[in-house]
Amino acid sequence: MTTTNEPLVGIQARIEELQNTISEKEEQIKTRARKMKDELKEEISPIKFITQHPFEAVGTTFLAGLLLTKALSGHRRSSVKGEDSLPASPQLIPTQSKTALSTIGLEVLRSVKDLGFTYLQRYLDKKIT
Repeated sequence: MTTTNEPLVGIQARIEELQNTISEKEEQIKTRARKMKDELKEEISPIKFITQHPFEAVGTTFLAGLLLTKALSGHRRSSVKGEDSLPASPQLIPTQSKTALSTIGLEVLRSVKDLGFTYLQRYLDKKIT
């Protein structure tokens, strides 16, 4: 004679089996995601790019520095030239925030340039020695 609990036990066993399968799949997905994250991190690493392409990195840094310096100092020069020929107007006087932003931008560019040259120097030292 069958009891009413037998179908319930079969359902519970199936639920446990599905939970175990879900747990296994979850672990597999987490493992794949970690592996992908590590591979992606290694692939787009700036240090790896600089060591593989040092001259391109220095050239790009130098070009970006030139462009940003011209853009930031060009604005400052135009306002200084305007003071000689025209009376001072509110539009020609640089605000403190613009001046601070320009200073911060120039300092960041100098830091990036120094970093690029340091990497290039280390790379060349490793190649020579």
